[in-house]
Amino acid sequence: MNFYITADDIQNAEYFWLKCVQSEFYSAKILALKPNEQLRSSSEIKSLVPYLDENNLLRLTGWFLEADLCFGEKHPVILPRRCKFTELLVIREHERIGHCGVSATLNQLRKNIGYLRVVN
Repeated sequence: MNFYITADDIQNAEYFWLKCVQSEFYSAKILALKPNEQLRSSSEIKSLVPYLDENNLLRLTGWFLEADLCFGEKHPVILPRRCKFTELLVIREHERIGHCGVSATLNQLRKNIGYLRVVN
């Protein structure tokens, strides 16, 4: 029996883990956004104007809506700053681009994957 992992399988697994992490750190915010309620003014991510995409991922409302950017760059996924998963994503991308530094790593994360770190 042959078992092949497809690009869709990898993307679905990544979405699964993104949702798990977001659920752990932002569950109240996600619950508030599902029925289109407003976030509390004390919420640390309210200023980012978050929304839930079609995959129920918490994303940033695009600041660059008219810019010639891909969807992930216009609407990055929101991830917690102090989280092992976020740390592993940054390390993976840093190694993938050849240890090019903090700025290059974060730019590639935002460009290729559409992630944004925020303070918890």
